[in-house]
Amino acid sequence: MAKSNKGKKGKSKKAEHQPKQQKQVAKAKSGNKDIMKGWRSRSPLLKFVGFFLIFMLLFYMVYTTEWFQEGPLAFIMNIDANISSFLLNIFGMGTTAVGDTVSSDSFSVDIESGCDGIEAIAIFTGAVAAYPKPAKFKYKGILWGIGFLLLMNIIRIVTLFVTGVHFPKLFDMMHVDVWQVIFIALAIACWLVWIQSVIKRERNEAN
Repeated sequence: MAKSNKGKKGKSKKAEHQPKQQKQVAKAKSGNKDIMKGWRSRSPLLKFVGFFLIFMLLFYMVYTTEWFQEGPLAFIMNIDANISSFLLNIFGMGTTAVGDTVSSDSFSVDIESGCDGIEAIAIFTGAVAAYPKPAKFKYKGILWGIGFLLLMNIIRIVTLFVTGVHFPKLFDMMHVDVWQVIFIALAIACWLVWIQSVIKRERNEAN
């Protein structure tokens, strides 16, 4: 009889212990679900940052090569110099463009790597490409942004040349402290404008 009583007590203890284990398992599962929900809610941002960083890494891997510096980049800088010289001559600055140099009797500007607007274009293009929207919204935005930033780079060269002629002491400040910051800000502003245009387009399509 003593043995049979002990067995019953052991069974009752096990029965009490099983619901506790089930509750602990349920809590663990709910905790895992919360973690997964939190991870999924952050995943668009993580994907955006990851894609953008990879894009910029690939860009700089190409941008810093000798082939790109002496080929496509040199071609772009020569075009910038010729267009800038043309615009300056409209205002009677008497400039000539030789290669990537714009010069006159009183001043000259060499368009070098970093003064071509390509890095700002890469930042804008990478941000648009990484943004979680369908590709149909991105093509026109990228083309519009590239065109705008190329135009602003021409304006930068023209204003720097005029500054060098009339305010030579301010040239370095304008070149390094002002226009560098402005150009990065322009790239970010273009991206934000593009996002707003996409939101409006989605609303119009929904209606």
